[in-house]
Amino acid sequence: MSATLTIKCFFPPPSKVSPSPYALAGERLLTYQAMRLLTRLDTELRCARADFNDDRFRRIMQARSKAVVRLRRRWEMLNPQPRIALGTLCRRYHANLARYLYEPRQ
Repeated sequence: MSATLTIKCFFPPPSKVSPSPYALAGERLLTYQAMRLLTRLDTELRCARADFNDDRFRRIMQARSKAVVRLRRRWEMLNPQPRIALGTLCRRYHANLARYLYEPRQ
């Protein structure tokens, strides 16, 4: 009796919070969009890791690094600066997947 195990990612339902009467504009809107992009990529990264899809994981990691650069650039342009620091956004490759991305040393 062989059974196939599948790991599935379930997304939480969208929140039912009413929209704020204050709308973001200019650089703050672009920064918010960059944050949302990074959040979505992190979610996709978790799903790619759960599916053991090496190629998808590698492509998402490349896109994530570009999104981090974009978010840092947008964050620095904000005037006045937010009170909360952006912090470190680095993420390491998973050990099992990283061995395929680098050539072995000789």
